[in-house]
Parts: sequence; C-alpha cells; structure tokens
Amino acid sequence: MATDRSEPANVLLVVLDSVRAQNCSVLGARKSTTPNLELLARESTLYAQARAPSNWSLPSHVSLFTGLETHEHGVTIDRKLAPGNTVFETLAEGGHDTGLFTENGFVASHEVGLKDAFETVETVPDSHGDRYDTAELNPGPDGYYYADRFLSWSADRDGPWAACLNLMDAHRPFEPRAAHDEWGDDAARELQAELPTRWEWTFHSDERPLWQLRALEALYDGGVRQADAILGRVVSTLRERGALEDTLLVVCGDHGDGFGERGVLDGEPPAVSHIVPMHESLLHVPLLVRRPGQREARTVRDPAALTPFHDVALAAGAGEPVSAGAFARERVVSTKQPVTGDLRERYEGNCDSVEPYVAPSRAVYRADPSVDRAVRKTYYWGDAAAELAVHGPGQLHRVGAATSESVDDAVLTRDVSVDLPREASDRGLDPDKKGQLAALGYY
Repeated sequence: MATDRSEPANVLLVVLDSVRAQNCSVLGARKSTTPNLELLARESTLYAQARAPSNWSLPSHVSLFTGLETHEHGVTIDRKLAPGNTVFETLAEGGHDTGLFTENGFVASHEVGLKDAFETVETVPDSHGDRYDTAELNPGPDGYYYADRFLSWSADRDGPWAACLNLMDAHRPFEPRAAHDEWGDDAARELQAELPTRWEWTFHSDERPLWQLRALEALYDGGVRQADAILGRVVSTLRERGALEDTLLVVCGDHGDGFGERGVLDGEPPAVSHIVPMHESLLHVPLLVRRPGQREARTVRDPAALTPFHDVALAAGAGEPVSAGAFARERVVSTKQPVTGDLRERYEGNCDSVEPYVAPSRAVYRADPSVDRAVRKTYYWGDAAAELAVHGPGQLHRVGAATSESVDDAVLTRDVSVDLPREASDRGLDPDKKGQLAALGYY
C-alpha cells in the first residue's frame, strides 16, 4: 500500500558502509549489533534478501545515485561520472537542498564526480572536537561527527532537503568507542595494530592464518553497533523535530566485508575484506525503507536491489506515493568491477598468481519457487559457475550447475543513453585526502 501525500518529501539515504546482513541482529545475527534498526523495522519495510550492486563503495554508490547497474555506468577509480546523472542533482533542480556527510574519500573527495552532485559537502575537517576523535589507527572524527553535521544542516533548511549520510564506523580499521565495543578484546586490538592497513595480502599469501580474521570480526561487530547507535540518534532527533514523518528514510549497506569465508567455486579465493570477493558476505546487505508517514512493519523476502533508490527518491521528492515493496525486483544483478592499476600490482607482488583475484564475476538473484523465503543465486568466478540456494544471511548451499554465459544471458539489457563515463585520475588528488583514503585501506 502506498503512503498518500502531496507535498515534496525530504529524502535521507543512510549508508552503513561495509555493514553486511550476516552480522545484523535485525536480520537474525545472535549478537545484538543493531537494536536501533530493530526498532526502526517496527515502522518500516525490511528487505530480508537485499543485494549490493557491487562489492565496494565506489561502484555501489554510483548505482545508488544513478539507478544504473555497475556494468551500465562503468565507473571505477579511473573513470568519472559525468554531471547531471544523479538523483540528488535532479532533486536540487526541483527545489531540494542537497547535502553529503561522510569521511569516505571515494564519495566525498576523489574526483570521480560523486561529490559534485551535492550543494553541501561535509567531509574530514581540518580540526574538530576531541569528543569525536576516538581512534588511533584512523585519526579523525568518527560517525557521530558527520551525523551531527547533518542534523545541524537539516535543521537550518527552510524547504525540502535531500541528503546522504555515509557512516564508516564499521569500515576497517575497526575502532568502535568503548560503549559499543562489546565483543572485541585486547588480543584483537593488538592483532589489528600489527597488521598493515591493507591486510588482504597478509592472509592471501598465507603469512597469517584465516582464522585470525575472526578476532577482527569481533571488533567489526562493535563498529556495526556504533553505526547503529548513530543511526538511532539521527532517527530520534528527526522524530523529535517532527521531520521524520515528512522524510523518505532509506538505510542500507553499500557492501559487506569478508572474514575468511571460503568460496564455493573452483579457484575462488576466500573473502578477505572487500573490493575483490563476490561472496554473500560482501553482497547480502541490510535494507530498511521508511516511507513518509509509514506506521506499519513489513518484511519483503523477494530479491531486492539498491538501484531503485534513484526512482523511489524522485517519486517521494515530488510528493508522489511510494509503494511498500518498491525495492523488490524479479531479478537482481551484482557485478564485480575490473581490478586495475595499483590494486592489480599489489596482488601481483604478493600472491603466487594474480588470476584468482582478477577473474571476472557476476551474480544474478531470483526468487526460489521451490523453497519458501529463499533466493537462487547463479554466479560465476572466472570460468567456474554454480547455482546456490540462499535461505538467509550466511545460510546457503549449492543446488546446481551453471555457466558464465547463462548468468550473463539472465541480465536484462536496457537502453542506457547517458553521458557515462569520462576519464578521471587520482594523481591530482590532494595528498591529505589520499592519505585519508590510505588510512581506510584504499591505497
């Protein structure tokens, strides 16, 4: 049922960066990592089988902002999004004030065009209060800072607004505040401090055993809990102001993270962090949508995508009704962007063979007609392919064979006639911004 309204709604996209479904208590995880999401779910639509369009921030955010699949927009670290293609630019043309609030350098600093979609951009400041500086490995303010900047900005708007708040509190390095660090211990913190910021090669080269990643997962859970607490602050503040009822609120992960999960296919490397793996731990993400004025809880178990955000936000911003299952799709596509440049060189220098890590990969999800509440995942990694039944986060088994051709043939072909992409480069990136990206493990 659509929520009736005639006035333009505010639009708030909250991206829980690197948060995977498997570690969210709102989706069944045993640790109470997302109590605020559980409260929000009582008056929202929870999509139990949502998948990210790609396995890391940049391509997934471009898909969120444009409504294009990653293989359609083609934006990577060395390609740039042309102006005029994002939902936030369209909303601004219609009278919404737009703002971006995050420390994610690929969204707010790198010259790939995402930050250009917003009139206001709040990213890593030159100085900030000590109460926000809670980390040692990644110095700078945590997500509470960006949430407070968003809340201050939105309070000053005279008309409708549209914003993206990206919270990096569950992104490596994992340094949650003590109040949220319920499962980590000194051994885990010492292990993380010993590892390089970009720790994939330490594990892929067998220098360290994969089981040590479980200690890091305990710290990650604290980061998820912290991101959830920040979301709770944002939602409660908007509610107190009376603004929540006039806001389309979309909360999602842009991708997940890997802690040593083994692949199903021959030659598929284990999931260690993100960017390269295409395991369910990277693609199955939380997605909650609260339509303006929504009161009832609903759970959608059909496959759901993040790309509908573009059209849903435009509808809400125009005062049009939003259907309760607007993010569900008959089939959902996730595609791995090519591994190029510096990243490929790092794999070549640290692994016996680079081929397992740069192999092309794509997944297509459909509802499973034979099993209630499950989806079918058909995917390939290089030349190997298979069909899986996915019952819930981390609950899957192989059910049949497949080919890469059958996966690609299942992808719906659309006539995309936009000016995408154009060349970009990180060579002109400000050294401080590149250093900040390095602290997050991107360089």
